[in-house]
Amino acid sequence: MDDPVLEYIVRSCIEDPRLLDIVRSIARMSEEEKDAFLKKVSLYFINKSSEEDIEAYKFFKFVIQNSNAKRILERVKGNERSSG
Repeated sequence: MDDPVLEYIVRSCIEDPRLLDIVRSIARMSEEEKDAFLKKVSLYFINKSSEEDIEAYKFFKFVIQNSNAKRILERVKGNERSSG
């Protein structure tokens, strides 16, 4: 069964090229770069409490972990091929 968070981010990337650029940048990072970036993201959002900030933190955390950025890009490319 597909991950609903992954599918939501794929749809969002298709609709918003800025999100897609972020995912592409993360996908190009080495594991060490991802670890460092996740630490920076965590520090940035540590005292943030708005719903928007919480959702942004969840987005970054999800995309950085478990090769999700690459999985998202594969799904976006697959969607572009099937619709174009």
